[in-house]
Amino acid sequence: MKSLYLALCLLVSWMAPVQAQEVLRELPASIDASKKFLFFQHGLSVEQLGPDSYSKEFRKTYDTTGITTAFAKAGYVVIAEFRPKGSRVPAYADKLAGQITQLLAAGVPPKNIAVVGHSKGGYIAIATATRLVKPDISYAILAGCALPSAHHIGGADARATYEKLVAEAQGKLKGRILSQYDTTDGWMGSCKELQTANAGLTIEETAIQSGYAAGMGHSLFYTPEPIWFEPLLKWLSP
Repeated sequence: MKSLYLALCLLVSWMAPVQAQEVLRELPASIDASKKFLFFQHGLSVEQLGPDSYSKEFRKTYDTTGITTAFAKAGYVVIAEFRPKGSRVPAYADKLAGQITQLLAAGVPPKNIAVVGHSKGGYIAIATATRLVKPDISYAILAGCALPSAHHIGGADARATYEKLVAEAQGKLKGRILSQYDTTDGWMGSCKELQTANAGLTIEETAIQSGYAAGMGHSLFYTPEPIWFEPLLKWLSP
């Protein structure tokens, strides 16, 4: 009878719904070390057009509210600051590393901290991982490794910036790292060069076949579509 009771308790615990958390623009004044924290770093489009803006190029809205809310519903306290136009990757990586250091100092376990970055936000995630020597922090790079042909994106040379990032990260990358990209993305692709530069670390990678038209795959991550969002949530909670 006792064993049946324990089994029922475990079943109820497993079935209990995840408690939705907040979406914030900065760290809370009081940090609850029992919670899970996720930093979301958006792409360049949001810097240029603002949150929840419509992209004429991709004919799609970059639904930052939908994405961050979905992570909050999954049980993460989401920190999603909207960067101003012209923000520099190293400066924001330094800021993010500082915020994560605050969480660690407050007693939040590294395994309960995640950084998710899309496009330029992926660059920031990579740069942050080189600044923190914590193998249990999770970093998800969404379409954040530039193809050799990706030179002129939003007025910036994305490929040159990526090559510099890979060089700076050589042998320094730490953490659980996942790369996701769409095979129809004309700008971003595999993070194999980043992997080669960090032979002692395994970067898990998924090439998604969304069925988008050629060159349109970069916008897959503009909305929390199940094809990428659900596998990411599973990976974040091993």
